[in-house]
Amino acid sequence: MAENVIAGDLCTVNWSADGVAWTEIPGCKTVGIPEETQEYRDRTSLDSPGRNREWGTGLTDTGELTLNCFYSTALYEQALAYKAAGKPVYFQVVLPPEDGVQSTGDEFDYQAFLNPSIPSVDQDGDLMTDLKLRPTGLVNWTKGDPVV
Repeated sequence: MAENVIAGDLCTVNWSADGVAWTEIPGCKTVGIPEETQEYRDRTSLDSPGRNREWGTGLTDTGELTLNCFYSTALYEQALAYKAAGKPVYFQVVLPPEDGVQSTGDEFDYQAFLNPSIPSVDQDGDLMTDLKLRPTGLVNWTKGDPVV
């Protein structure tokens, strides 16, 4: 099973204003794919069988996440421009292909509102930029192409 492990440093994290022209996020250290949480609604009534609770599904929420990146003026400037636009930014995570199985790797893409920040750093640490994301809508998965 260890041969199927995908190292995070082999993934590519991209962003885009339109979801068409992708640019790699410079200095990104975090592979960020939002987690989805399913809401369950209590549908119990007085005539529920055996006096047991009954549940139904509700909305799905994509949780917030943070992409940690090494600071650069260009990165921070672009992040501020995306934030100022007031529209969700497109994000894409490209995985490397599985050896002998795929010719291209799987891809995840989603949209998120972006709020950049500069976290505190100790004197011996590296200055970072946190891209705080609030995803909106679906997280899409595209299976990589098989080897033919």
